[in-house]
Amino acid sequence: FHYNRIEALAHGTLTLPLQTLYARVFLWVLDLPGTGIDHIIVIRVFMFLCELVVLAAITGIARRFVSLPVALLCALSYVSAGFVFQHGFSFRFDPPTAALLMVALWVVLRSRLEVRAMLAVGLLVGLAFMMTIKSALYAPAFAGLLWLRWCELGTRPAYLARIAFTGGWAVVVFILVYLLHSRGLGAVSDMQARNIVGHAAGSMFRFDNLPYLVFVPKAMVLAPMLTLLILMTPWMLAKGSLALAERIALLGLFAPIATLFFYHNTAPYYYTFMLAPVAVACAPAVNWLVGRYGIALMTAALLVFGIMVYRLEPPSVLDTQRRVIAAARAMFPQPVSYFDFCAMLDKFPKANVFMTPWVSAQYRAGKSPSMREIMAATTVPLVINNDPMFEAVFKTRNDVPIFLPEDVAAMRTNYVHFWGPFWIAGQEIAADGVDREFDLLVPGPYTVSGGSLVLDGRRLEAGDVVDVARGIHSARAVGGSPVRLVWGRNIRPPSEPSPEGELYAVF
Repeated sequence: FHYNRIEALAHGTLTLPLQTLYARVFLWVLDLPGTGIDHIIVIRVFMFLCELVVLAAITGIARRFVSLPVALLCALSYVSAGFVFQHGFSFRFDPPTAALLMVALWVVLRSRLEVRAMLAVGLLVGLAFMMTIKSALYAPAFAGLLWLRWCELGTRPAYLARIAFTGGWAVVVFILVYLLHSRGLGAVSDMQARNIVGHAAGSMFRFDNLPYLVFVPKAMVLAPMLTLLILMTPWMLAKGSLALAERIALLGLFAPIATLFFYHNTAPYYYTFMLAPVAVACAPAVNWLVGRYGIALMTAALLVFGIMVYRLEPPSVLDTQRRVIAAARAMFPQPVSYFDFCAMLDKFPKANVFMTPWVSAQYRAGKSPSMREIMAATTVPLVINNDPMFEAVFKTRNDVPIFLPEDVAAMRTNYVHFWGPFWIAGQEIAADGVDREFDLLVPGPYTVSGGSLVLDGRRLEAGDVVDVARGIHSARAVGGSPVRLVWGRNIRPPSEPSPEGELYAVF
């Protein structure tokens, strides 16, 4: 999905200016050889560099409260946590945003907010908000460290003025980058930006809208040491010997853990973003365990649990994904629009929305076009069955609540299975010789296969290609054989069998 935004920017179809800054940053990868998979792997190298920056920032901030070896253990507890270990270098905006914000926190803690520090912090925070508006979830962490520094510097009003200037400069940076990035994105970009902010306020922060809360137990199992540290931290902050201002600062760093219980999008990749300040807040707990059991045992435990996560990782699905993309390119030398879950085909324009729980709810509420409306406006010859929601559409006759009923009907009556996960626009005409009507929503050339038929009173033989417009048509098979009408001019499926197994690794 994120890579698809880069393709959209390159083709002039990207209209959303918020949370798409990465598309400009990585626009150059489209000039590299290979498929989107190869390009994403290149981008993941940069995501990994962001993760290293986060580790450095965790160490640097924790060093203010504990010794360097203990601070390094805080960083190790973060990176060895199961979801961070798996998703810390994923191509999403979580790694770069965490890097920007953690470095900003580090600068706040290690400076008096002199001019260079104010400019640096404002720049980092402004860029982070352009990456994602969920940067606001770090607000308690900044409040805690700013309070600590204000107390350490003698509670002088001048420091409050510096804080205000830094915040204002961050707003200026955000506005400037927003204006630069949104240039050329289309007249609807500002409206979409307002919509995403409004929808986030109404849907992202609710106690009754937490589809990813089910991952919390798995996160705890895959990170038992960090879980123990997190459970110990409130007690350590309440009973520890740290000064009150230090405890407030650590409490602010610890606060993002609470977002699991009111923020909507806490899928496993979110832990890369959320756990970075929390790992710093665990410093007193790490220090206590090191004093009791020694640094060697703590290090070994964290490494062992990280290795266990690595050993439990399922087999790679990259080869399967490559085969699917290669098949699409062979079947459609000129890319066509398609429906799927998350934009699997790199060079092909995805026609429907990214079907996450939040976006799906917006779609069902009529805040994005239905698939039938899209089919009425553009030609969508292909559906990729790459998620259970599409499996339910095509392999069952059951209701599929995630889709609008009219969209389920449109897909079931306008697409036929072709190869692997590919369903192509088409019709299957039974061999009973009875006329049947159908509402064709995907116009274009159709190839007759399997036998002869009469389409709208015109007899066609196997191999014939006929242009068919949108609308109601009538067809019957002749000759006693079932017949298929398949979109395209004699499109051939790949000679090799379709790949077996999952197309994506599950969380």
